[in-house]
Amino acid sequence: MLSDTLNKISRLMFILNALDRGKVQLSRLAADLSVNVRTLQRDIRVLEEAGFPIANPSKGVYCLVEGYSLQKMQLSAKEAALLAILSNIVASLGGSFQETYVTLRNRVLEMAPENPFFIKIPKGQAFLNDEQNKLIERAIKKREKLEIVYEKSKLSGKNISPLKIAWFDGFWYLLALGKDELILKLRLDKIKRLTPTGLTFRRPEKIEKILEESVSVWFEGTRHIRVELKISAQAAPYFEKKDYFPKQKKLGKTDAGEMLVECLVGKYEEIIPTVLAWMPHIIVCQPAELAACIAEKVAVYHQKIK
Repeated sequence: MLSDTLNKISRLMFILNALDRGKVQLSRLAADLSVNVRTLQRDIRVLEEAGFPIANPSKGVYCLVEGYSLQKMQLSAKEAALLAILSNIVASLGGSFQETYVTLRNRVLEMAPENPFFIKIPKGQAFLNDEQNKLIERAIKKREKLEIVYEKSKLSGKNISPLKIAWFDGFWYLLALGKDELILKLRLDKIKRLTPTGLTFRRPEKIEKILEESVSVWFEGTRHIRVELKISAQAAPYFEKKDYFPKQKKLGKTDAGEMLVECLVGKYEEIIPTVLAWMPHIIVCQPAELAACIAEKVAVYHQKIK
């Protein structure tokens, strides 16, 4: 009995693979499998009853209905064959078993509809589920300090208080408290070794709020620098719909349709890349120090391309 079932599954797999490649001549397939045509006709019927869309365009020729394939149904030949055998078994049980199978079959065989959405996520480092990262996760949950060895850094040999594992612009970071409660942003790939210390620390309650307000990894624990910017009329609609800067706030518009906005930062580095990316549609109005810094970077660029 078991041997017959296994043979049948093997035949169904062979047939499904053949159908997936195109039209199948049943007599030729029977010769390949060393069985008679009637056996294969029964197998085809099993597949049809299981819900596979099989067409019979001419006598003795079978194929999957146009547009269907195992790949599109995200099924291997083995999975498809087992589904067909299950259909056979459930048919004899009847009742709720058969209803459950039909529901399952429809979910499995239903072609995935075309997804109308596309979301572009920048490529970057893969997160490694290795022992070191598992150690970090445990330390964050236990609020345990770790002794760190960090690539080419005076930080090596010091204790840090791990807060979060965060992903910014394609890189994974360990956010941690260092000396004087300074928030450190440590690239995971640059951490050479971590050692549990058994010492615990108090986690700052505001870390989630700080992260929610951040737009890049260059954030600080406090935001004490007010920045005022002027956005061109062409770019203004984008800044009305999206906050490109931390704690961005609209101040108004000029007669020319330019948009005035303010934001709060802990250091200029947090917003300089965004300002440069939007030039010439953005001008730094205040503070003068940031405006001079941007002008210097633009001047250096022009000097290099001369």
